[in-house]
Amino acid sequence: MLIDRHRWLDGVAGGTRFRLFPQMPDLEGFAEPETVLVSPAPGSIAPGPFDGAMRVVDPIDKPEPYAFPDMPPFRGAVFPPAVAGPDGHFDHIPPDSRQFLSAHMYGSVRFVLDIWEDYFGKMVDWYDPRDGFQVELVPEVDWDNAHAGIGFIETGGRVNKNGEYQPFALNFDVLAHEVGHTLLFSELGIPTSDGLTPQFLAFHESMSDMVALLSTLHFESINDDLIDQTGGNLYVLNFLNRIGELSDSEQIRIASNSAVMDDLAGLQLAPDGEWIDPSGQGRKGHDLALPLTGAIFDTLIEIYQDGLARRGVIAGSADPRGWDRGTVAASLDRFQQASSESLAQHRPAFLDALHEARDIVGRALAQTWLRLRPDNLSFADAAGTYLDVMAELGQGHNLQAFARDFRARGIDIAGPGRQQQAPTEPAPPASAPYLVRWQWLQRRRATGGASYAQKPEAPDGYERVYRMFDHSFRLGQG
Repeated sequence: MLIDRHRWLDGVAGGTRFRLFPQMPDLEGFAEPETVLVSPAPGSIAPGPFDGAMRVVDPIDKPEPYAFPDMPPFRGAVFPPAVAGPDGHFDHIPPDSRQFLSAHMYGSVRFVLDIWEDYFGKMVDWYDPRDGFQVELVPEVDWDNAHAGIGFIETGGRVNKNGEYQPFALNFDVLAHEVGHTLLFSELGIPTSDGLTPQFLAFHESMSDMVALLSTLHFESINDDLIDQTGGNLYVLNFLNRIGELSDSEQIRIASNSAVMDDLAGLQLAPDGEWIDPSGQGRKGHDLALPLTGAIFDTLIEIYQDGLARRGVIAGSADPRGWDRGTVAASLDRFQQASSESLAQHRPAFLDALHEARDIVGRALAQTWLRLRPDNLSFADAAGTYLDVMAELGQGHNLQAFARDFRARGIDIAGPGRQQQAPTEPAPPASAPYLVRWQWLQRRRATGGASYAQKPEAPDGYERVYRMFDHSFRLGQG
């Protein structure tokens, strides 16, 4: 069972058990779900599941996804809800049952939310311009896609190449990515019409990919596979753009890319939200996001390599930081052998270095989002703020390498003078009663909390921006 540092919330080693698939169950090695703990105490989650902030609603017939102004709540007939067992846990539900879709969707979304509330160091304020913030989770719509919007996340499904139907409610990657969008809208806000930039949309896609990646790295099986398939040699393989060839993880393949900003020259956003690609390749916001995603992933690998060196599990001659690509490529076999031999002797140290890098990057991203403003957002602002936060997190010795990672992708680094968000009332602990957490959110709203300053007063402002996202960027590849 997965119980890592994020499950010991406020000193309470508790929580409710769910079983989740780290990857789609049709992939080799992932046929069985893993047991995880989410923060609500056993017995506190009502049938649905429903925890006061999120409610799963499984319609018997919902032929179309939500689209403004047709919004939640769903008022038609629904399937019986997922119900906790006598012990208050949900890990007894058979994976082949209808109720498992509901349990898996709720468990995935809550698991991601728990992770990122820890990274933020506070409760996440679900974005909803209306009074109230209950989020409806819909696990099955007659639709071959998935999306999130004002007060909802819903998924459909599609038939894979083997003729098997795959519900996206069982796809942790898709669910985590959509939660990523919701987190960003909650904590970063929405730009005005005049302040919307193509890089804001691309930033959203990049950061949502990073939410999916870092959340997935909280599964033991994903960590084990990544370490085993690469022999622990992440730095060299990433430097040579080889990790994606070896990993089964979709998130790793997206993050370990070689895209640079010059590759996307000419990609523009029309006033109506349509992307214009002069190359004729049909590229969109997610393509523009790749250089930023790659640069952030490069910093994760830098921290991982630094962690291995500090733990003394790689010799100086096997640490290629500062080498040029040609020299590294020529020594790949030697590096791979040395890394594999060290991994066989020091496996816990390799995994600990990966966990440390994951959590440093997660906290840095969360704090970066809190400091950025949505209007006129640029990659340069994001990179500069990210480096500021990394310095505060004790990564000053790696800043030169981080800056090199961004510049290698063609991303400038903004100088000082960026606007900072003002501090707000500390959030109650995650173990506090839900009413206490809800009252804190109401006080935060009433006092004009910083994260609300840039949000539109009406839902149509949210919808205007959200419909510009291409939510089928990965699903369309199947």
